[in-house]
Amino acid sequence: MRNLDHSLTARQLRWVDEFLVDGNATAAAVRAGYSERSARSIAHENMTKPALQAVLSERRGEVASRLQITREGVIQGLLDAVHLAKEQSNPAGMVAGLREIGKMLGYYAPEVKRVEVGLSATAERQRFEAMSDEELLSHIERLQVAA
Repeated sequence: MRNLDHSLTARQLRWVDEFLVDGNATAAAVRAGYSERSARSIAHENMTKPALQAVLSERRGEVASRLQITREGVIQGLLDAVHLAKEQSNPAGMVAGLREIGKMLGYYAPEVKRVEVGLSATAERQRFEAMSDEELLSHIERLQVAA
């Protein structure tokens, strides 16, 4: 048994195996023996558990190693497919390949903006919390008119 597997139940391990089949967490939950009614919530819960994510990562790594798949190899294969689609005048194929490459390289990751919160921001938050709903709506309307 793998290093990380000991902290998981048999059903959770089965869910991992099923998830690796198609990447569908809800369907994996049903196939692992969870009820159809609770499968969606179980799937979401499982996707947020660090122990399950660690086992998924370990198993994916094992498969990649066994098949000798590397990130660079996958990207190169996608680039080859994009070039083939271009030769065949298949814009949809080109876009699909480039989209996958973009995902792999992190181009679609959401931008995270950092906001420094000082004492003035805390005071401002407290001022808004003290406002009634009518006062808040009035304030929002004034901001919209000013914009």
